[in-house]
Amino acid sequence: MSAVDFDLRLIESAAAAMALVSVRFLGLFLALPLLSFRAFPLALRIAPVLLLTLAVAPSALPSPSQLQQLGLLTVGSELAIGVVCGLALRLAMLAVDFLAESVSMHAGFSFAQTVAPETALPSTMLGELLGMALLATLFATDVHLLFIERIANSFAAVPFGAWPAGWDLPAVLGLMASAFSIGLVLSCGSFVLYLFTNFMLAVITRISPQLNLMSVGFSISAPLALLVVALVALQLPALAELIASAALNFVDRGLTNAR
Repeated sequence: MSAVDFDLRLIESAAAAMALVSVRFLGLFLALPLLSFRAFPLALRIAPVLLLTLAVAPSALPSPSQLQQLGLLTVGSELAIGVVCGLALRLAMLAVDFLAESVSMHAGFSFAQTVAPETALPSTMLGELLGMALLATLFATDVHLLFIERIANSFAAVPFGAWPAGWDLPAVLGLMASAFSIGLVLSCGSFVLYLFTNFMLAVITRISPQLNLMSVGFSISAPLALLVVALVALQLPALAELIASAALNFVDRGLTNAR
């Protein structure tokens, strides 16, 4: 083998590594809730992707046999790996959406959706509030750096063109079950609180039938919703840790145990 052939293969290997590494990181930056805001310009996402690629690509050079097997499917799988990592956190955050919809339904914020679900839009006021607060907490605890670290260390366990064997249907269902269980536990407090409130309103209405149950009930249930949100806000760091742990466990199952 001549020196020219060796240099060409080295250049091809470096170029392929940089392209595929950048695609995997780009998938993460496109799907991770902390980094995929619409207000976050795509150019500002590409800049850290390029910096991370320059740091990681020298240690992820494909072998000559792998270089011959690279193609569009490889690029697609690399992009999908990054996207799935980002969607794992988004899926785990459904616990907050479950809590928000539960409180909105009990407090009467989603009354229009309950009465006419085919014509009314879902109430997202509490969902947006809790979601943004949770994102701020996750960002403050550097969860986005943990996902970037997982991607940077994943090229040894998941080579180019391979798909993580741990990302199967049971793993996805387990992540969804974890999000549902967290949301259900969070909602239990509001269930008990509003059950007691509705029972007291029923007793009051039975004693004084002339009272307008709708006006009186809403004036009580709306402040209770704010109380529930305040109680959840006190435990927001612990909630963020549970959600991040569920998502990171799913990511680790695929990126560290793949064969």
